[in-house]
Amino acid sequence: MFAAVLSLAVALLPATATASNPTVLSTSPANGETGVSPDLASIVLTFSEPMASGWSFSNLPSGWTGQWSPDMRVLTMSRPAGAPSWAAGTVFTIVLNPPPYFSFADLEGNPLGTYTFSFTVGNAIPGAPTVTDTNPDNGALGVTASLASVSISFSEPMGSGVNISTSGLWLISGGTAVTWSPDRRTVTVARDDLPDPLPTSSVITFRLNASGGGFADPDGNPLGAYSFSFTTEPPDPTQPPVVESTDPAAGVRDAGRFRQSFTITFSKPMQPTHSLVCDAGGWDLDASTIAWSSDRRALYVIRPQNNRLLPAGVTMAFTLNPPGQQGFVDTDGNPLATWSFEFTVEAPGQLLKVQPEDSSHDFSWPYYLWIPGGLAGPTTLLVEPNNTGTTSDVELYHDGSAMSLVGWHATFAARLDVPLLIPTFPRPSSFWTVYTHALDRDSFTTSVEGIVRIDLQLVEMIDDAIERLDDLGIQAESRVLMLGFSASGQFTNRFAILHPDRIRAAAAGSPGGWPLAPVAEWGGETLPYNVGIADVSSLLGAPLDMAQVRAVPLYIYMGDADTNDSVPFNDSYDPEQRDLVNRLFGTTPIARWPHAEAIYAAAGMNATFVLYPGVGHNLTDQMLDDIADFFEASRAAPSQLVRHAEGRRAPP
Repeated sequence: MFAAVLSLAVALLPATATASNPTVLSTSPANGETGVSPDLASIVLTFSEPMASGWSFSNLPSGWTGQWSPDMRVLTMSRPAGAPSWAAGTVFTIVLNPPPYFSFADLEGNPLGTYTFSFTVGNAIPGAPTVTDTNPDNGALGVTASLASVSISFSEPMGSGVNISTSGLWLISGGTAVTWSPDRRTVTVARDDLPDPLPTSSVITFRLNASGGGFADPDGNPLGAYSFSFTTEPPDPTQPPVVESTDPAAGVRDAGRFRQSFTITFSKPMQPTHSLVCDAGGWDLDASTIAWSSDRRALYVIRPQNNRLLPAGVTMAFTLNPPGQQGFVDTDGNPLATWSFEFTVEAPGQLLKVQPEDSSHDFSWPYYLWIPGGLAGPTTLLVEPNNTGTTSDVELYHDGSAMSLVGWHATFAARLDVPLLIPTFPRPSSFWTVYTHALDRDSFTTSVEGIVRIDLQLVEMIDDAIERLDDLGIQAESRVLMLGFSASGQFTNRFAILHPDRIRAAAAGSPGGWPLAPVAEWGGETLPYNVGIADVSSLLGAPLDMAQVRAVPLYIYMGDADTNDSVPFNDSYDPEQRDLVNRLFGTTPIARWPHAEAIYAAAGMNATFVLYPGVGHNLTDQMLDDIADFFEASRAAPSQLVRHAEGRRAPP
């Protein structure tokens, strides 16, 4: 859940020009498999060669453990005891070695390329329609790159509803041409980027009803979630490869100082060799991990996770296949022509790491404060709660994740011309039910030293940061902007309701399958925290000022193909709370969405609910653009600039 990256780190050696990278031979469940048991006991991965003992996953449900076979070729991931059953129709998309985590590696340190597979939980709904055929066929190979549409046939005539999401290679939108046969048994879906060809040698995936509704027969019986994939034709074997794109894009002048990697994407699958040199800027290729995507079209160059920033204002320049070298060669044996690109690191901002012992305020963990260059104020502090994605008792694991988050969103803060605060709160394995990064109920009742009342610890960090900005001649108001996605979206949503006096505006993305209901009861039933606010006075030690709660501008958003749900998991919701949410509001995030919107409207909240079509559990550029506009509008309202005096956190 929460798009977590489950990583067991191992030392990775840089790939050499003669390295042979391992591959995935098979998965169980198989890629694209439907009808998977809601109580699936294990996921099995088989590799092409013996592997080291590390692994990196994203989107693997919480709590799963791994065991390697004696020959180190097969990894079995086992479901935790007592885990709740998955809801029928849930689609799991598991990513191995999601960049920049490449802990799957062979015994020589050659990393596995990023690999993705998906499966659907028990989609056989009694009396419901089924998919009988697709064109192209599920699993088809060599599909023409000029393909203009796909068609899907059903076992019976269908109603008017449609729910389709795709991989980004097949572009669809609200304006995509969708047509039905006269008997309404077959639907045809075009793509938006015609007449451009599809990328060659690429896997394209379609998902139907992945978010829980849309396709249904005229009687309202819904199609179970269904997915199918096909692979486009290979490129012309006589044509040499070219570089299609880089990330950062060639020539950009504002690449982030926190960047840990860059990516080069080719027009054709490549052999696992390279000839890459750094001409300027000092990127240490010898210390970097070099890995290929599973289709061998993207090369990832990842520098060590040592929390060092790239030098400000420096131009990084690289050459591929310099004269006399031909390490970059496609799988047809054609070498890449010598090719160079460069990007320039952004001008400096100031990054502070504030330790608890260096403050008169009462918090137990460090926080990062990034200040854009040239900021003079007055200003509004942007706060983003950290979200590591998994538990760990290693403090530096959460610290490093928080710093990476600073790097990711410093550009967003610079766009708003505001300072950015990110805490380094832990999420300890030893106390795994205390979901600190989501500000769950246990975060208020725990007596574990260091994680008691982390909401008040964040208030203390905010006050400390405001004072430090004031010492630099920058006035910041006492209320802050807050941003979060997934678990940190839950934290943001909950914190904004519990501490409305400290929030100028808050944007909470995909908040765990259920945003906190700002009411004490609904439908005649009491809603305790984390479901609602019936008992928050006892948790906070004071009643909520509902007039202040209703005044806070909230932007609550999610992709309509997002199935990431924290409600089924014991570290997020107690069984009684889980039953309450599922019984009153539905069993999927998208099913609950209209109920949450209705509750916020009935409570008189200043909340905007937005669904993004075709988007899964991702934070997209469009979302960030809309959040920036929302924050700018919120900042335009009158405010009071305050320097807070020394504060102390009340004992539990």
